[in-house]
Amino acid sequence: MRGFRPEENGMKKPSCPIVAAFAAVFGLAAAASALDGPATSRGPVARLAPRVAAAPKATAASYSVEVPYVQSYTPPDGGQSGTLNLNAAHPFTVTLVATNQHNGNVQGNGVALPQTDTFGYFSLPSITNNPSNPEVFIKILAAPAGGYWVFYGHLTDLIYDLTVTEVATGLSKTYHKDAGNSPGGFDTGTFVGAVTAPAPRATRVITPDASLRTSVDISNNTNVTANAVVQYCYATGGAFQGCTQPRSIALPAYNNFHQDDMVGYLGSLGDLPQAAVDDSIGTLLVTFQNLPSQQGWEGTVAANVYNRVSEVDPLRGTVGCGEQISYFFESATSSVVGTARYTVPAPSAQAGSIASTLGVHNTDANGTGAAVNAIVTLYDPSTGQPVGNQVTLSNIAPGELRLTDDLFTAAGVPTNVTTAIVFVDVQNPANTTIEGFIIDQDTNSLDTRYHEMKCAAGCF
Repeated sequence: MRGFRPEENGMKKPSCPIVAAFAAVFGLAAAASALDGPATSRGPVARLAPRVAAAPKATAASYSVEVPYVQSYTPPDGGQSGTLNLNAAHPFTVTLVATNQHNGNVQGNGVALPQTDTFGYFSLPSITNNPSNPEVFIKILAAPAGGYWVFYGHLTDLIYDLTVTEVATGLSKTYHKDAGNSPGGFDTGTFVGAVTAPAPRATRVITPDASLRTSVDISNNTNVTANAVVQYCYATGGAFQGCTQPRSIALPAYNNFHQDDMVGYLGSLGDLPQAAVDDSIGTLLVTFQNLPSQQGWEGTVAANVYNRVSEVDPLRGTVGCGEQISYFFESATSSVVGTARYTVPAPSAQAGSIASTLGVHNTDANGTGAAVNAIVTLYDPSTGQPVGNQVTLSNIAPGELRLTDDLFTAAGVPTNVTTAIVFVDVQNPANTTIEGFIIDQDTNSLDTRYHEMKCAAGCF
């Protein structure tokens, strides 16, 4: 694999990266000792505290671990949208209004429950008091000869009007059903003028109709009282906001601190503005103090980013990705490597419809306080050659996590390439450290997997 990257020929890998890591970060103990006092109150967002340097595991009774991926997202209207959006490549909006002829002709709007890019259904909670109950179904497909076909059906005897609108042209048609158990229907003639667009390449880890949360467990595995200090470094709206003030959490002997929604918890304490609770992404630094030794098992952290597939349909369950909490030993001053997938254009029963998101995190394990510039390069494993375009990641601040959604689209990779070896190379400055991960998500089932990238050069 190294033959792919001639620019690295002749580089000498440290003979003992763990020893080198201890030597490089041992000086952080003094910086980390600033955490020993009580947590200070949070100031305005514009003056959030800088990220405190992590304490190395070699420091007796104090060391840090980091949750590399934390996210929080609250959908508008609690996920109970009245509009179903289908066919992202050539979008249509669908709405439903039903009339209850059994109860004074009371009307109610449908609540959309999207299933795939081409199919979804509506519930009628204002009439049935059940937001999960399927009532009216719709599917919109690209026609073989161009244009789009609409198919719809129902599991109700209520009167309803189902309105489909082509976003590009504003062309709209309403399909009416009278009272009684009449059959559904189809329409292959209204939207024939549209040019069939290719399937969309992009998908996001966040689903548009469901909340996303991060659960965190912090454990003291010893028989003495210890302390954990947490600090959340985050971005909102794509802009890095900095880090919260360090906050202390008391951990009695054999005690566990658990939060199903860590970001929401910090918000409830006043450490975060509501905008960050509603939509933010970042990392969580956890520094253990007062432990009886420095082996690393004494204090542990587990985390899981998860969401319901649909907020209004709890029967569909949840999806998420558990994370490996970092001790910084997979950090690198030069390069990390991983594997990404893209099977959306040609899904299979084995691979599914997978797209990959890249995460790059400035761990700042050397305590430089400097931002990182990095270059992402993808290689086609069938040829050993670069594929697509390089992606530039500029000014990643200490503690910041930078996501690149749908990596193959961002890099302009041809659709016939389904697997790529991904290198992230630090450009400058010296002694800065990064970690990386790749999230694979099936665009239909939303099943999600988290993969840590490995150190390729400059292992820390």
